[in-house]
Amino acid sequence: MRPLDIVELAEPEEVEVLEPEEDFEQFLLPVINEMREDIAALSREHGRAYLRNRSKLWEMDNMLIQIKTQVEASEESALNHLQNPDDGAEGRGTKRCEKAEEKAKEIAKMAEMLVELVRRIEKSESS
Repeated sequence: MRPLDIVELAEPEEVEVLEPEEDFEQFLLPVINEMREDIAALSREHGRAYLRNRSKLWEMDNMLIQIKTQVEASEESALNHLQNPDDGAEGRGTKRCEKAEEKAKEIAKMAEMLVELVRRIEKSESS
């Protein structure tokens, strides 16, 4: 590296100084307007996000109510079966198989609904 010569140093360029009104109109006013538009857009998006979350919560609540109703109906059905057993041994076995298959279908349906609920919750958390 070589030392700088005084001659090499450039004279600072003169910069045109704007009047405060011109400076405001030319530089600050567009920035302020853009910021106002950004704030308005963010406010709208905040309102939409709130409504989306409320809607998702309402859907999940409805799904939980459906699951609870199905579980209660399944419990009631099982209790009725225990209180009113069939008299015939052969008929009882067939009847129990049918009821077991019915319960298995109900449980499978509830499991599908739970899986769907978990997916929606995960999806809503990721968005």
